[in-house]
Amino acid sequence: MKFALYSDIHAQIPQLDVVQEAVAKENVDKEIVIGDLVMLGPDSDKVVQRLMDSPHIDVVVGNLDLWVVDKRWETHEPKSPHQAWMFEMAKKTREQMTEEQLEWLGKRPFSITYTPELGHDFKIFHATPYSIGDDDAIPLRLSDEAVKDKIKGVTADVMAFGHVHGAYVRKIGNQTLVCAAAVGMSWDGDNRPAYAIVEYLGDGEWRCEAKRVDYDFETQAQYNENSWIEHGERIASMIRTGKFWNPEHMPH
Repeated sequence: MKFALYSDIHAQIPQLDVVQEAVAKENVDKEIVIGDLVMLGPDSDKVVQRLMDSPHIDVVVGNLDLWVVDKRWETHEPKSPHQAWMFEMAKKTREQMTEEQLEWLGKRPFSITYTPELGHDFKIFHATPYSIGDDDAIPLRLSDEAVKDKIKGVTADVMAFGHVHGAYVRKIGNQTLVCAAAVGMSWDGDNRPAYAIVEYLGDGEWRCEAKRVDYDFETQAQYNENSWIEHGERIASMIRTGKFWNPEHMPH
């Protein structure tokens, strides 16, 4: 069984276009989006509607999706100017979405597990098996021991997630971790949109690969720069460079 996974679209249509075009050529059995469809981009409503209109694609919810659905700005005080900026973006994002879109997004599951063969599970979640991502993540810089603590109790052969905006494949003991992020903008220095392929070959054997695709990033950077989003230049810089706009304060 062959899976294609991508995440952290963040309201960016051209990046989603090129990733879906690449995935269409992979001849997969199942396509999965691993959360954060909205925010950090100008077209959240269009992204959500496209996935609503694509019932063959399974979708896991992300933390920023829930910020918009649950009106997080009404229940939490911002911890920093950066979070205040994000809360305001979440509020305006919600205003652009329909009630149907919000309801659909809020009903996406926290995680999905596929079992292509008995005893060989593939578990998918946005940030960690136990956290939506507001306070936890699995960035590549963590030691093996730190990662083992975050995935403690999960017996799946393979785990796939997004959230940290830097695609990678990593072995931890007899388990494989696949970060499929990100479509909208990466923070690992490679500004190309990413997706991942996970294939079960049988008898406990898996093939896992992170891939990148090219696109016209400058046009999209300018679009974000001149969009309705306050400080759109921050998003434009991430699209251009593949790095977080404030590198001294990485979110994860």
